[in-house]
Amino acid sequence: MGKLQLLIMNVLVVFLYGACQLPQRPPQSSTNESKHKAQDLPSNVTFFGGGRSKEMSMVSGKTDTIFISVHQADSVLIKIKTPTDTANVRISQLFMPDGSADGPFGQELAYRFKDVGQYHITVNENKMIGNHYSGPYVVQIVPIVQSF
Repeated sequence: MGKLQLLIMNVLVVFLYGACQLPQRPPQSSTNESKHKAQDLPSNVTFFGGGRSKEMSMVSGKTDTIFISVHQADSVLIKIKTPTDTANVRISQLFMPDGSADGPFGQELAYRFKDVGQYHITVNENKMIGNHYSGPYVVQIVPIVQSF
């Protein structure tokens, strides 16, 4: 295999890996009414100690761990918001009460919590992108409105 073919293969692998890392977003409703309802809905999923919004500060190269309490099975969207949309901050893993883990994710994670207990997420920079970020970010838990 020639050097050019090897270079092309490496570029394709990096591109495909990056494409797989894009966050999957749940369908968005176009009405303000449904967005307003989601914010007012009680949630069975909160941050440890209560609340559905947590202000954090990222230090480049460090990983933040955020604990989540699930009181009853529920579906939520966990979002990371930064002052700029280009900040390199993501939910890297979700750890379940049984010790298993899932990830990596992007800046949003739609998840159906089935088991009651303590979960936690880790938040850090995406090392594949390489842009360093230090600064504020907010993590929010937003109930997903189920329509039947």
